[in-house]
Amino acid sequence: MTGRSVCVVPAKLERTPEGIPYAPDFGDIYHSSAGGLAQARHVFLAGNGLPDRWRGRASFTILETGFGLGLNFLAAWHALRADPQGPARLHFVSVERHPFRAADLAEALAPFEELQPLATALVAAWPPPLAGFHRLAFDGGRVQLTLLAGDARELLPQLEARADALFLDGFSPARNPEMWSPEVVRELARLAAPGATLATWTVAGGVRAALADAGFPVEKREGFGPKREMLCGVRTGEPEPLRAPVRRAVVVGAGLAGLVVADRLASRGWEVHLVDPVEKRTGATVGLVRPIANLRDAVNAQASRPAFLYALQHFRALQHDGFHLVWRRSGVLQLADGDDEAARMAAIIAAQGHDPAFLRFVDAGEAGSLAGRAVRGPGWWMPSGAWVSPGSLAVALLARAGPGVRRHLGRRVERLEREGADWRALDAEGSVIAEAPTLVVANAFDARRLLPDARFPLSRVRGQVTFLPPSPGRVLDIVVSGSGYVAPLPDGGHVVGATYQHDDDGEDIRAADHRENLARAATLLPGFAEGLHPMDLDGLAGFRATVPDRLPIFGATALPGVWAATGLGSRGLLWAPIGAELIASRLEGEPIPLPRDLAGAISPKRFLS
Repeated sequence: MTGRSVCVVPAKLERTPEGIPYAPDFGDIYHSSAGGLAQARHVFLAGNGLPDRWRGRASFTILETGFGLGLNFLAAWHALRADPQGPARLHFVSVERHPFRAADLAEALAPFEELQPLATALVAAWPPPLAGFHRLAFDGGRVQLTLLAGDARELLPQLEARADALFLDGFSPARNPEMWSPEVVRELARLAAPGATLATWTVAGGVRAALADAGFPVEKREGFGPKREMLCGVRTGEPEPLRAPVRRAVVVGAGLAGLVVADRLASRGWEVHLVDPVEKRTGATVGLVRPIANLRDAVNAQASRPAFLYALQHFRALQHDGFHLVWRRSGVLQLADGDDEAARMAAIIAAQGHDPAFLRFVDAGEAGSLAGRAVRGPGWWMPSGAWVSPGSLAVALLARAGPGVRRHLGRRVERLEREGADWRALDAEGSVIAEAPTLVVANAFDARRLLPDARFPLSRVRGQVTFLPPSPGRVLDIVVSGSGYVAPLPDGGHVVGATYQHDDDGEDIRAADHRENLARAATLLPGFAEGLHPMDLDGLAGFRATVPDRLPIFGATALPGVWAATGLGSRGLLWAPIGAELIASRLEGEPIPLPRDLAGAISPKRFLS
């Protein structure tokens, strides 16, 4: 079992007698006594030639060391809102070893009245103190904050990005030498595009030498407040020509993976051709969104944490933007199957230090209180766990994408061919359904047929859910899971599922499967399914595309221009948003939303080695 916490240690908000936010562990202040916002504008924005340098750009990336209160981020965002010639998309990547909790961040930012609308949005989206990458989107996705929570020496090597400007804003080199170490500076040089600028408030000789050695000639300029001087520099090398991708793609498969990929590409101005043999899909009435935890903190558990938080944000954004998404963060209770599993679940929490706002162990009494009825025993409580209606999600995604997604439904792709720079999707008669330079194969298990050389070890697994009619005796507002799950339905009643059957292509609804699901419900919630007969119930059968390593498949294949999005298993709502964002980010040359190791773990190329 891992003994390493999955969380970082949050910063403690303290202040100097003058009221300046202060970090006791570093013996340093978070911003100049002459004013934090003014410092951000003078040192970091003006020091990097902003906003002039970002004007006319489709995308601009800022990389920061030391997020602190977020003043530099908020100042950049504020400047972008005021600049009609600003980039279509601003990426702000920042590493912070000790991020504040949301309440402390709100308190620290309260004095900056000019920034309050932005600060309020930042605090509302702020993640719990989980280590790793967190992607937050604002202003309809125009502003993207990628927060790296943890040690810069560990996280910067995991970052894929090409920074146009660097904000070096760690605590004093004398008090926080790791942040200014040559190894960190070398990573900054790797991530900086030729011609990228940098600015920092410190003029320490060691910092100047490390920057110069890494290819950043620097010069002193007029400082801010009591600091008479600051440093500015430019990354050596010729600036790279800006090559915009040809923003046209064919996405094969209009299930969950294909829809979210189409949405993420359309949000970046792509023309997407969405092809599927089914004219109208029927999916599970609700699906679960919850993270994974296990003894070894295996890769699927590590990847699930940023995926879970990003998925919640993705769904919130749809709702915030006015699209009708039926979903609810009801919380998910995952019950142990016996004493041994209960002991293991408790041990995982103790060893890995999960934040209670994310995941905690509850005894049988508290579990029953959360469910509002008797449950089979103790387990995990995930307060932010949610259920989502996949049908409403499909409608909302297509509505948001608008004319950016052209639908070719009711047409089956029989084969793919390359013609010049384009990939063509052909039907049984050899007619071209759609063509584009970028092809995303997102048709679940059928991806094996279209991409045989990719060697995807996909299995097709049948699952049937059972619908329980409303009843005064069956009240349950949260999701209860374990060996199956019971979830509330948006229009009343509950859904119980799901069976798991290999090598079974039947789409018929079976009383035997209803009987199995009723037994699941009775095991999780004693008496919940009492009085129901399998022959009297409705249900739905569907198919999962599963992978032996229990990780999804998202990323570029070995074929040029061909990408894959499949293998979601029974956790499509968890994996699809972050996987689609990863594909879109790489196609656009933007910072990726996952560490490189985790992006590699879900890559289609992992099956070729």
